[in-house]
Amino acid sequence: MRMQLFALAGLSCVARSPAPTEAQPAAEAPAAAVVREIPPSVSPPAPAPAPQTTHVLLREPALLAALEREGLALGPIAFGADARDNAALHALADWRAIVDVLARDVEALARADAKAGVGLRHGHRLFDVRWLSSPRASFELVAVVNRLDREPFAPQHCGETRLIYRLAQQERRKGDEIRSRLPMTVNVVFWQPRDADGCAAVARSWQLPPEQSPQALLDPGRPLHSARLSRAQLHAIEVDLQTERWPSTIRPDLGGHAGYVLRVFGRAALGDGLVPQPLENTPDVRAIRAGRGGVDVAALRERIGDAAALDAIDRGTFVLPAAYLATVSHSFAPRGLARAGNRPFSQLLSDAELATLPLQDREHVGSPAALLRRLDELSCAGCHQSRSLAGFHVLGDEPDDAARVDALAVGMSPHLLADLPRRVAWVEATAAGHTPDASRPAAHRGAGGFGERCGLGDVGFAHETCAVGLQCTTLDDAIVGVCLPSEPLAGSPCEAGALGWHPDPRRDRVRLQRPIDCGDGGCNDNRVGFPLGSCVRACSGLGPHEACGGIPQLDPFNTCLSTGRSFADCVRASARPAGMRACDEARPCRDDYVCARAGDHGVCMPPYFLYQLRVDGHPG
Repeated sequence: MRMQLFALAGLSCVARSPAPTEAQPAAEAPAAAVVREIPPSVSPPAPAPAPQTTHVLLREPALLAALEREGLALGPIAFGADARDNAALHALADWRAIVDVLARDVEALARADAKAGVGLRHGHRLFDVRWLSSPRASFELVAVVNRLDREPFAPQHCGETRLIYRLAQQERRKGDEIRSRLPMTVNVVFWQPRDADGCAAVARSWQLPPEQSPQALLDPGRPLHSARLSRAQLHAIEVDLQTERWPSTIRPDLGGHAGYVLRVFGRAALGDGLVPQPLENTPDVRAIRAGRGGVDVAALRERIGDAAALDAIDRGTFVLPAAYLATVSHSFAPRGLARAGNRPFSQLLSDAELATLPLQDREHVGSPAALLRRLDELSCAGCHQSRSLAGFHVLGDEPDDAARVDALAVGMSPHLLADLPRRVAWVEATAAGHTPDASRPAAHRGAGGFGERCGLGDVGFAHETCAVGLQCTTLDDAIVGVCLPSEPLAGSPCEAGALGWHPDPRRDRVRLQRPIDCGDGGCNDNRVGFPLGSCVRACSGLGPHEACGGIPQLDPFNTCLSTGRSFADCVRASARPAGMRACDEARPCRDDYVCARAGDHGVCMPPYFLYQLRVDGHPG
């Protein structure tokens, strides 16, 4: 059963006395009751407030399908047209404007790389833009997100409502019905309007009695009513798209390579067409280096070195002015913030240039290295490659079809799931008329559990320790390590190697590759697609954090796909049982792995072992 993502306002920390039972009878009433009148000057106590469910994330597939039928499909909500598939969407000027920009992004990759193209015959595989106008493709609503906590970034509004859609395909091939999702999301963002009382009424509009279906959020006065999601409130349309993937046979030192493009589209004025917009906290590295637009590296350093700016960076509420911002960002996997391409601020500034800033005693930016990491995590690329799922934070929960092999057991990133309690607390504080705590945790951190990042000695990361039973281990970064058990388990890394610092991520190389002992197990290494390697064991005698799953064998699997057989058939034909890291929402995988469905449980698997997370193999 999936975890319900809500909080009971005002009741979560209240201890309750047990109700009388047959084995525990109620106390006998006294023989004579004493009645005392309440003086007229004393008011009787107010009744306790009714419990409320605070909604910050709607994710159940059946609920989302119902919301789509009630008017929240992509066509009506973003473009005002009942377009049921991408061919119908492509008839709309606003969607074509988005597609044209994305097509140029993919074309630029093809022009720069003679090995790039669509399909398995190419070593460097590109996204097939024809899916964006195909009658066999559409976008499915996979999440509705309440981001009232985004209020500090635009105080004239009460944060945002976000509707996230995932690209999906459906077709018949060799007599089989094939359904799959593809690695692309579209996030339609609406402002939540500020009322006369600030944001308290908006916060309360996201609260419902526990027994009431979240579909009631469609009612008048609620956040998903058409009046709240009008074109006048439409803020932006955000796109996250996997544009390229190189298999591990091409990049064996990294376990493969994938690139993503991040774009935001909006209108210069109501009624104008959609055009690319500046990306939040994402500096335009080339423009700043060249001094274009009246800003340069010195100006950037001065901007972030201001005391008020440092306070905001430490809280996670910093906003870089538009003059510094790019309109396109590229992110890269695997290896997250170990790659220069995911760290735009670190490409512009060095530790030495920040050494004189007053950073002592700050929670998240207590050293130049911590300041740069915090800034990079506030950028689009850094955020999307920090504790994410192959460059995404929302991929969507799967329908309950146990027979599917191309399926995720957990469709939300560890970073998102860990952040939900903070978002609930924000809404509940606002609803009660209180001022929420505006500070945000580091994107790369949770509670120091398995696979999470930790400090290796730099003072800025001294508070980032590991949970009991885990130790901070150096893998691919000299400053930030990974929390791992001292004795290897299934799913533990079995290779380590630092990346060279190169501004072109396609030229990233591992400087040193050293093996790590897997004990009585074996090592699936980078060469077969497991970033930093992954220990495996026999399926007999597994421990509490291990589970049995099927690992497709690389060469037979790819050979099978090249014959045109379905992904599911090729998985079943080539998979071999192995003991892997067990996972669920409470036990996330380490970076660069997803929790994939294996029968009735989840196992940690490289993301590109799932058909739905790779751009190659999908017919055009």
